[in-house]
Order: sequence, then structure tokens, then C-alpha cells
Amino acid sequence: MKQTTVYILLLLLTACQSKDRLDMALEYAGDNRKELEKVLEHYRGDEMKYRAARFLIENMVGHTGHDSTDVRKFQPFYDRHVAISKKYNWERPAEWQQEIDSIWKESGQSLFFPKSRKDVQTMRADRLIQEIDRSFKAWQENAYTRNAPFEDFCRYILPYRYAEGVCIDNSRDVFYQRHAHLFSDAGKDFRQVIDSLHERSSDLMHNNWAAASMPIYNAATFEYVKRGSCDDKAWYNCLQLSALGMATAIDFVPEWGNRSGGHSWNCVIVNGETHPFEPFWDADRWKYKRIYNNEGFDLLWGRFRLPKVYRHTFEYYLDGPFADPEVDRQDIPPLFRNPFMKDVSEAYFQTADVKLSLRKSIPEDIKYAYLCVFGAKQWVPVQWGKIQRDGNVVFKGMGKDIVYLPMLYQNGNLTPAGSAFLLDKHGKQQILEPHKETAPITVSTYTAYLFTDEVIETKRTLNGACLLGSPDKNFAHADTLGCLNDSMESWGNDIQTTSHTPYRYIRLEVPKDSLNLCEISFFEHDGEEPIHPLKYSTNLRPLTSEDNPDRMTDGLSATGWRGKTNGDKGFVCWELPYPSLIKKIHYVPYWKPYFIQEKDIVLQYWDDAWITAGTQRWEKGTLTFNDVPQGTIYRVRIEGTKDRIFTYKNGMIQWY
Repeated sequence: MKQTTVYILLLLLTACQSKDRLDMALEYAGDNRKELEKVLEHYRGDEMKYRAARFLIENMVGHTGHDSTDVRKFQPFYDRHVAISKKYNWERPAEWQQEIDSIWKESGQSLFFPKSRKDVQTMRADRLIQEIDRSFKAWQENAYTRNAPFEDFCRYILPYRYAEGVCIDNSRDVFYQRHAHLFSDAGKDFRQVIDSLHERSSDLMHNNWAAASMPIYNAATFEYVKRGSCDDKAWYNCLQLSALGMATAIDFVPEWGNRSGGHSWNCVIVNGETHPFEPFWDADRWKYKRIYNNEGFDLLWGRFRLPKVYRHTFEYYLDGPFADPEVDRQDIPPLFRNPFMKDVSEAYFQTADVKLSLRKSIPEDIKYAYLCVFGAKQWVPVQWGKIQRDGNVVFKGMGKDIVYLPMLYQNGNLTPAGSAFLLDKHGKQQILEPHKETAPITVSTYTAYLFTDEVIETKRTLNGACLLGSPDKNFAHADTLGCLNDSMESWGNDIQTTSHTPYRYIRLEVPKDSLNLCEISFFEHDGEEPIHPLKYSTNLRPLTSEDNPDRMTDGLSATGWRGKTNGDKGFVCWELPYPSLIKKIHYVPYWKPYFIQEKDIVLQYWDDAWITAGTQRWEKGTLTFNDVPQGTIYRVRIEGTKDRIFTYKNGMIQWY
């Protein structure tokens, strides 16, 4: 959204406190006021449609788009884009991506980007009436939403716009004509119906970041070029589903809590419940409630941790710093200068309110603090909280199992306002700040992000393995303590045992002739110290001369071991120093050490700024940095990479 548009909206709202939203919108419509009044007069005798017309007009201020002439200006580029895609049979190899990027740099970026038009000043009466009438018709024909509250209809079916910049054309009429009455029978699960609808447009795919800034202004263009961003497909889906009477919206995470970047996706609202789904077609489109709950993880992509989830809205919401006349606009992070969104985090995960006492002196003109997560090389605000006179601040509805940092924002700059902390899975705060004591830190990479093929490889030799416990080394009497399967995480797993038998020997039996493992630890109590020392025996030989089985139990999650047999199934048996009642087993799958050669590898720790603890060059294996302050968060920085933060305790790395 244009910054000036937001400012105009705010000025109007603050200047018109004595007027209602309708009066304000009509005043701002200028010469277009008569068109909007025609709509109101048209529905004067129909209470429901009149209220719907009011809802649209009242919330028009601040919304902008383009018209069909703007699309035509880009048509030559779209034609070239399609020609290249046809040459590659609509597949997306690296060569296709290079060609698309090349023509965009050559001609696309030099094209004139048209100025957007304000909806409230350009929307014609006949278009608005057509939108309202069709929306009501589709709503009443839809067996899944016809009994939805009128407020849900207004918010999620009625809006003609689901993204700024998109043309207001006849696309929703076209979608209705194509698929009318598709949702008229509730005999099937609505997800099946939506899947059958979207499978028809499965040729619309992600652009793989080729010409990522190429604008797509209407649905017809998207169907023509067949490649776009998650945001493009999300508004396309909303136009399509809302045209058929399904209550739909776009939800987004502004920044992940444990990886770089954010994401947008779709949802439908049925019987008051949010059902999120992947915008592009795939085989598991409804997985987000499962993997975005801040508890589980995806088998291929690992764990996702979400600090907040917001919903793009047509209706504007005035809250927080944006609605506070005492706050300078330059002292508000860009995310919170947008009134067209609302917090829907509780629809995805259990939240916790975070109360902090800011330890920094706060300038008198700073009224709000911001809770931040670590993004791509920097801290990113995800929630605001108003600072009380005593320096306390409450951040509402935060996601758990995430590291946060409270910060102030002034003139575009973020400054720390307190200590970093982990909001653990129970909603408790664990302060993360450097201690006086120092210790070595051993690392093997700079990021927790793995590609799907790497995730598969970490699990390959462990999938199907079982752990057995026995009081005697011959395992004449053995109990199964746990078996490993595909649901293991790449960066650490716990097995809780219920056996009441003390064991002297624990044996790991793998279903294949090889084993890759970084670390395994055995615990008697809920404390943090594993049982040691351990002796091992195995029928696996080291894969290389540098592999040492002791690395599996050396107390360092960054080191590991790879072994192989001559074709027999592999095993490793550990002898404990005494018979032990095992309560927990922790294990870390193997991941190959990886940095970048001929570049500086810098370990840093957080102490109100990133402090360098050491710099090395890498050839192979792990790296150890000595005399590093303990108790805080760390990162391994390499020029040109997106690293992740982690904590380090008793040799174990925990990524965030």
C-alpha cells in the first residue's frame, strides 16, 4: 500500500471524529460521491444489501488499484514470458528461470509502473451494485456458508478487493459463470470441493522467484502467464472462492520465528472456524493447521514456529501506534502502518501474553515497544505493546518456543529495550544474556535450514531403528525402549521411556548396513546431565579414517559418526557404568559439517549487539571457538548467507 494513502486515511480518521465512517468516505470520494450515493439509494428499501453497501463504502478509503489500461502496457512483456514458458513446455528448469530473469532485467523493469487509483474516487455505481448482487446470490446458493453470520459475509465474501493494486474487473463474474452452484450441495466435505476446484488450475505455479517483482494486475493475466508469487495466487484464490460464496481470506506470518522470511496463504471460514490451505496446488494442501500450531513439524520442511499470524482485511482497524495521534508516523515499523489487517494468531496456536519490565531508559516521546524475532540478518518487529508509566509493557498473543527481543523503533531504527528471551513451550520466559563464565562452542554449520533431500538423508539410516535395553550384555532379556521412524526431527529428538527395569546395556539396531548419527544421550532423571562414561561395541566400521564412534556420545551435538557393515544389519551397543533406570533418550541425526571455504567464519554472541567471539577459516569438519561467554544466543556469520540464531548448553545446539 502506498505510504501516502495510509497517511491520508489516518488524517481523515483523526480529523473526522465527529463523523461516522460513511460520511468520511463520501466526503473523500470527491467527484465520485454521486456514484456511491446512487448505490446507497438503490438499496434504500433492502436493509441487508444497504448495510452491505455501507460496509464497502465505509472501508474503501485507503484501498487502491489499477485499471485495464495498465495491464495492456505490460502485455508485450507477458507475451515474451509465455513464449519462453512454452519453449520449456511450461516446466521451470534453471534455464527457464534465467531467461525470464533476463528479459525482465532487459525490458520489464524499464516499463512504466502506473500510478494506482483510489477506489473511493473511481468505483462506479453499476460495478458496485453488480458486486453486491452477485455476492448475495452466491452466498445464499452456498450450502456451507449460507447460514454464516452477516458480519462474516461482509468481511469474507462481499469484498471486491483482496489485494492492493489488483484491477477491479469482471473476474468474479467470470468465476461465478464458470463454477456456479459448485458449493450448492453440502454432501461432500468442503475441502474436497475446494480441492477439485483448484486442481483445475494446478497449472498456475509458483514463479520460483523468476522476475519476482513482475506485477500481475488481474486474474486473466495470471491465468495467461501461469506463474506468480504466493501473494498472487492467494488473491486469485480469494476472488475465485468469494465469487462462489465461500468465506475466504489471506493470512500471513510477517516473519518466521525460526527461519528467515515470511509467508502468505489462504483460508476459508466455515462455521466460525479458520481452515488454512496452501495457495498453490499440492498433495497436502490443508497441512497448515497441523504444522503451524507451534507444536508439530513437517516431515520434509522441518519445524515452523510462528510468532504472530495476521489476516489481510478489507475492513480497516484502528488500534495501537497507528491510531495514536501522539506517535510520529516515522516511529512506527512498516508492518503496523497498515490498518487493513487483524491478529488471528489464536486461530492457529495457543498464545501467551508477554509482560516485560523494560530495563532501558525510555525517551519521553516513545510510547510503544516492539517485540522482535530474528529474521534475515536482522531483528524484525512482529507485535507492539504500549509502554506504561512504570516501564512495563504487555505484548498480546505471542507464539511459543521462539526467541524474542524487545526493541524501540525511532526514525526507522531499532534499538534494544531489554534482554533477549526464549518464550518456551509452556509460555515461560527464559532470559538469554551472556554470563561471566566462558566455554568452548563447537559448530558444524551456520543455519538450521535444510533442503528436503537433506532432510531425507538425515533420517535415512535411522528410520526403522530400535533401541533395546538389557541388564546383561547378551541381551537374553531385553526390552524395547523405542523405535525411530520418519517423524524424527533433524536437529534433536527425545524418547520418553516407561520401563521400571535398570539397564546396564543399551543397543541400537538399525535396519540397514549403515548408521549415521551425531549424538545420543541417556538420562536417569529429568536433570540435564546424561549418564557417562560409556563404552561401545559395534559391527560397523568407520566410513572414513576420521570417523570415531566416540563422537556419538561426546556431548557435542555438532560432531557425529558414520559407519557401515559388510552387508549385515548394523548395531551399536553401549555399556553404562552401572545399572540405570532410563527415563529419557535424546538423539540427534547426522548432518554433514558445512561452511564455505575461503571465507571468514565468524561466531558472534548477543549482548545488546552482536559481539564477535572469534573468526576462523574452514577446510573440513567442525569448528570450535574457545572462551565464549555462555547463556546467551549465538550466530555463525558468513558473508552472503542467511544464518540462524541458536542457544548452546552442555554442548547441545538448539536452533531458533
